[in-house]
Amino acid sequence: MPDPTPDTVAYLILALAVVAIIAVGYVASIALRYRSLQKDLQVMEQLRDE
Repeated sequence: MPDPTPDTVAYLILALAVVAIIAVGYVASIALRYRSLQKDLQVMEQLRDE
């Protein structure tokens, strides 16, 4: 009789959690960069207008 398939659901859930954490971190990084870009653009516009 062949061995039963091992139960690896816990590894699947762990991998999905890791991927979700990485994705959230990446989106947060993009948002922070965008905010910084907007501030830089405001400063450049102020300098241009002077």
